[in-house]
Amino acid sequence: MSKIGILVASSNNNLKLGQKLALLAKEQGVETELIDLVSLNLPLYNTIEEEKNGIPKEALELASKILSLKAFIVVAPEYNGVMPAVLNNAMSWTSRATKDWRDAFNEKVVGLATHSGGGGTKVLQAMRIQFQHLGANILSREILTSYDKPLNEESAINMISQLNKLSEV
Repeated sequence: MSKIGILVASSNNNLKLGQKLALLAKEQGVETELIDLVSLNLPLYNTIEEEKNGIPKEALELASKILSLKAFIVVAPEYNGVMPAVLNNAMSWTSRATKDWRDAFNEKVVGLATHSGGGGTKVLQAMRIQFQHLGANILSREILTSYDKPLNEESAINMISQLNKLSEV
């Protein structure tokens, strides 16, 4: 059995959603690793920062964790119709911390999830575009929760099951 990474790009409701997904996975006998991107506190990526200070230790550790996993659930809120900066920044550093910029997600299986007060469909679309560009295989099933739309646990369990199955191939 492989381990599923749960990348979380928020410290509030999306972190709670990531923790709930980890609990549901555990109940199904699926091991997860929750990676809180906010707590990494990575500097804003730019070439001057990289040239001046190199790749931060936290970015190297994140890239190493991601490289070791075959499947992920990416959990992020919608900010102004797209992904939060913390997610894009973490992916920028990860792409610089590997031998080839696509190494971390190329041929990996990814499920997308959000808790959003503003709809959430745009962040799911933005994440789909980014992770496909990085070479990931994105599940068609998505998780979208909001203040008035709770998590459909059956759908979440199905996503976890698919990720688990596809990551063992």
